[in-house]
Amino acid sequence: MGVEHLDYLIEIAENNGLFASYQTTTSQLSKKLSTSQQTVSRNLIEMENQGLIERKVNLNGIELKLTKKSIQLLENLNKRLNSLFNRKSSVLKGIVTSGIGEGRYYVSLPQYQKKFKELLGLLPFAGTLNLKVNLSDLAQFIHNLENIEIPSFSTKERTFGSITCYKVKIKNIDAAIIMPERTRHEKDIIEIIAPFYLRSKLHLKDNSEVLLEK
Repeated sequence: MGVEHLDYLIEIAENNGLFASYQTTTSQLSKKLSTSQQTVSRNLIEMENQGLIERKVNLNGIELKLTKKSIQLLENLNKRLNSLFNRKSSVLKGIVTSGIGEGRYYVSLPQYQKKFKELLGLLPFAGTLNLKVNLSDLAQFIHNLENIEIPSFSTKERTFGSITCYKVKIKNIDAAIIMPERTRHEKDIIEIIAPFYLRSKLHLKDNSEVLLEK
């Protein structure tokens, strides 16, 4: 079954469910699927020949119904997609790396400090712990975490960007991943804030392995 045929099966199922018949026309389907009537007619014939649909032509157009084969295909696809989207990682591994020294300045700004306390429930140490992570692992780890936005603000001198934050724990210490709108770090470097100087608290040095937990 091609990807194009899948669109037809979903269209039929969404309109009248998996088991009922769907009354429509090739003109209506061509508009909904953004293709020509000729393509619709060709695909419907192919799908009928493959045993994916039952098709009857009548005075009002065409009546379409999913077969057991196509229903099973949709059920299998649903299970596979649910497995992918529900796959959760409760731990993210990071390798401690030296930063460029900007974290201390920005984290200590009163405007950010106030919002960290208000929105994250922690008053961070003036500095960040920098971790090198796998980008795919990071995306999976934060997928189901609440993203908390620290808004941007302006002073007379300049504008400071917003920060996206995710609450985490490091060895039962409340912490947060922070992702500044403006950063000079590479994408695979994340910054962690916590109420303590984590390098000292956890006896960390460059290349130490750290596990972030939800």
